[in-house]
Amino acid sequence: MISNEDIIRLQLVNGLGRKTISKILKFMEAKKANLKNFSDVEKFIKDMGIKKVKIDLEKIESEAAAILDCCRKSNIKIISIYDGEYPRKLHQIEDKPLILYADGNLDLLNNECNIAIVGTRTPSQEGYEISSIFAEKLTEGRCCIVSGFASGCDESAHNGCLAAKGQTIAVIPSGHLYSMKNNKSLYNMIILNGGAIISELPPNAKSEKNAFVNRNQIIAALSEGIIVIEGGLKGGTSNTVKFANAYNKPVAYTANVTSCIGQTSIFNNNIEVIDSFDKLKNFKNKSCKIMLDKACSQ
Repeated sequence: MISNEDIIRLQLVNGLGRKTISKILKFMEAKKANLKNFSDVEKFIKDMGIKKVKIDLEKIESEAAAILDCCRKSNIKIISIYDGEYPRKLHQIEDKPLILYADGNLDLLNNECNIAIVGTRTPSQEGYEISSIFAEKLTEGRCCIVSGFASGCDESAHNGCLAAKGQTIAVIPSGHLYSMKNNKSLYNMIILNGGAIISELPPNAKSEKNAFVNRNQIIAALSEGIIVIEGGLKGGTSNTVKFANAYNKPVAYTANVTSCIGQTSIFNNNIEVIDSFDKLKNFKNKSCKIMLDKACSQ
């Protein structure tokens, strides 16, 4: 079995993306390859005949060592698809993250009542307040709030959960240390209150080209239901909704969003509108029941 460290080294190879690495790993499993070090991995890749791959062993080893050292010093855990701690909800999706970097309470990733609250970075005052209030109410109903750690609706959702002394999951589009620089106070509060912060990228990494889309995919996969506070037809909010639809996760809008012309066109199913605490409770109960029904059927 390939080690987590060697998967990280594979990710550092110029010309290898997530899908190609996934194919390599599946081929290794099929061949029951006995790989003792990364030199064995390199030979295996060459034997597969994968083109346009440049492997600079010295550079890869230096970068990998820096990542591993940073994770050790920062107490950031490295979880691969082969680890028992890898979230079962992510195992169920295609094109899953191969490596997760995690800080905090990893048990939350398998929680059976995670509700995502997402929306624009520049919400109206009403939207900002709704995000916080909904998060607080859901937390009082024993939900874990999932969001993306961005300013605006995400930040408000995390803070609403924390105000109710709850646990929240932040899925970040950059490395932990890089995100901490942008909002150290919120980062520390999430961890101190028993929450979790996860990323596909190593601690010091800035956001990459596809990082925000990948972040939104994880948010949708980890959550039983998704609530859109405010957001447009383009950008992160719409991507999260599209992933939720693909994963058959319930999605709801707030009343002030559905009044916007064209906002509802990204839905492939019936639109649920939350305009009261009773409807919020019903949405939570329905979303979490679907998760429990799936768990029982398995």
